[in-house]
Amino acid sequence: MAINYQAMLKYVKEKFENSERANKYPFRNRYKHTLRVKKWAERIQKIEGGNLEIIKIACIFHDVGWDEKVSHNIISKRIARDYLNKINYDNSKTKRVLEAIEHHCLRDVEKSLAMENYIVMDADLLDEVGAISIIWDAMASAYEDQPSYLKAYHRIKRFTLEIKEKQQQLKTATGKRYYQKKIEFIDGFIRELGHELLIE
Repeated sequence: MAINYQAMLKYVKEKFENSERANKYPFRNRYKHTLRVKKWAERIQKIEGGNLEIIKIACIFHDVGWDEKVSHNIISKRIARDYLNKINYDNSKTKRVLEAIEHHCLRDVEKSLAMENYIVMDADLLDEVGAISIIWDAMASAYEDQPSYLKAYHRIKRFTLEIKEKQQQLKTATGKRYYQKKIEFIDGFIRELGHELLIE
C-alpha cells in the first residue's frame, strides 16, 4: 500500500486550523512544529534504524488532538486511529503508530518500547531547542511589558535551564548527540550575548 503522506499532512493541517487550542504566541505554529519533528525523526532514523513509515505517520499525527480535559496524546491517538482505519491501513502497523503517538510525551515510562517510539519522543524534544528556542524566547519577550535585550537575555538563560534538565529524557544515542550540540550552541550564544550586553 502506497502511503500518501501529503494527504495526511493536509488532513492534520486542517485539524490544526480548526482547533480550539489556545495559542499564547501567534508565531507558534503546531503544524510547522509537526513538520520539523518529522524531519528530526527522519534524521535520527537514518542512524538508529526503525520502521520509517511508522515513524513518519506517528510524527504527522502526534500533536493533532486537543482537549482541555484529556491529554493531547490520547486525543491524537484517536484521531490517527480513525484516519488510518478509514484508509484501510494495515492493522499491525496501525497498532505500532498509535503506540508511538501515545508514548511520545510519556518519557518517564519504564517499560521497554520499540525504537520507533523512542525516535518520535526524541524528535519531539529536539524541535524548539537550539537556535529556534533562542528566537522563540526573544520573540516571546517582545510580548512582555517594556521589552528589552536584557529581558530577552534573562528569558533565554532561564528557559535554557529547563532545556538542560530535559536532556536526560532523550532515549537514542543519536538524539542525545543532537541535543548536546544544541545545548552547546545555546551556551555559546548566552555567553556572547552577555558579553555584548556588558553583563559577562
